[in-house]
Amino acid sequence: MIIIDNFIKDQEFLNKIRNDKTFFDTKGYHWWDGWWSSPADTIKKQLIEYIWRDNCPPDHIYELYGFEYWIGTYSASEVGDGNTDNLNMHFDKDEFWFKETGELRVPIMGTVFYPWEHDIDGGYLEVFSKEGEEPERIAAVPNRLIIFPAGKYPHKVTQVTRGTRYAIAINLWDVLPSGVSNGQMMYE
Repeated sequence: MIIIDNFIKDQEFLNKIRNDKTFFDTKGYHWWDGWWSSPADTIKKQLIEYIWRDNCPPDHIYELYGFEYWIGTYSASEVGDGNTDNLNMHFDKDEFWFKETGELRVPIMGTVFYPWEHDIDGGYLEVFSKEGEEPERIAAVPNRLIIFPAGKYPHKVTQVTRGTRYAIAINLWDVLPSGVSNGQMMYE
């Protein structure tokens, strides 16, 4: 696992993300086929390009199909109010393929980025990278990038007991997830 604090050095770009009031309004899973196929015409695509082309190119040669991304917003809630205040233990996979076939397809790598300031209690990312051991517990620190094999390591987000936690998750894929071809993943 790699954790990089103060990841975005370009303050103008970081401010552009932080000032985009619609950044966290997007719902569902999205797909981008990468800078080699289509322009980075949204702020989220520009962020993906900043991370994976400009600053953290994979150290292995992969035949990338593209990037799946989604927003994770977790808020403290009263019992029974219907809000989501945590994310249960899981590992990332092609959910649609798994439901259809029972077979696992997982991304090459996963990314979590926290662009905004948080005033929260809880909301830790816990990654279980070593079986039988305690998880690595990572706080939602602004401008922190986390890279880990999200399809291999079980992980979760602990309960947010005060405030709201904002993150964007990005997975790199070397196969086309079935949600793209069946229309359940959206192009932004």
